[in-house]
Amino acid sequence: MDELQIVKKLNGQSGKCARADRAIGGIARFGPLVFVLYGLWLWFGGRREDRIARRTAALTALGGVALCSLLSFAVGKLWRRPRPFVRDSDIRNFTNHAANAAFPSNHTMNGAVVSAVMIRLGMPGGKLLAALTALMGGARIFAGIHYPSDIAGGAAIALLVDALVLAGAPFRRAASALAAASVLAERLWRRFRALR
Repeated sequence: MDELQIVKKLNGQSGKCARADRAIGGIARFGPLVFVLYGLWLWFGGRREDRIARRTAALTALGGVALCSLLSFAVGKLWRRPRPFVRDSDIRNFTNHAANAAFPSNHTMNGAVVSAVMIRLGMPGGKLLAALTALMGGARIFAGIHYPSDIAGGAAIALLVDALVLAGAPFRRAASALAAASVLAERLWRRFRALR
C-alpha cells in the first residue's frame, strides 16, 4: 500500500464522529502552542536556582527550531511535494490547511527538535513533549495534510540537527552564555527598579 492510500484509509475515518474530528484537528493545528507555553515556563517559571539551565534549554530549543525551519525552507524550494488532499480530492482537509509543500512536516520537525533537546538536557516534561510530537504527527496524517514520510522526514531532520549542531560544544557554550547573561540582566534590572 503506498503512502497516499495509507492517508486515504486513515482520513476516510474522518466525518464519522464530529468530536473526534475536532479533537484530532485541534491537535494537528494547535499542538505547537503547548511547546510555546512550555518554552515560556522554561524562561520565566520554576526555581531561580535552575533558571540558567532552563533558559539554556529554551535557547537551545529555539536555535534548533530556527535551524530546522531554514532546512525545511530549503527542502521546500528544492522539492514541492503536494499534500495528500491536493493529490486526491477524496481526502478530506477538515483543518482547512493551505495547499503548500508537504515535506517535511514542520510541526513534527519542530516538536521533535524541542523534545530531543529537553530529553538530552534532562528538562522535566521532555518525554511528554515527545509523545505530543508523535500524536501531532499521527493527527496530521489522519487530517489528510501529511504523508507518513513527511512525519518521519521531519523527525529525522530534527534529530540530525540536535545531534550534529545543538549537542556540540560551541552551541552549548553560546546558549549557556546567553542564558547566564539574561539572568544577570534580570538581576540588574530588579536592583535598578529597587533603587527608584
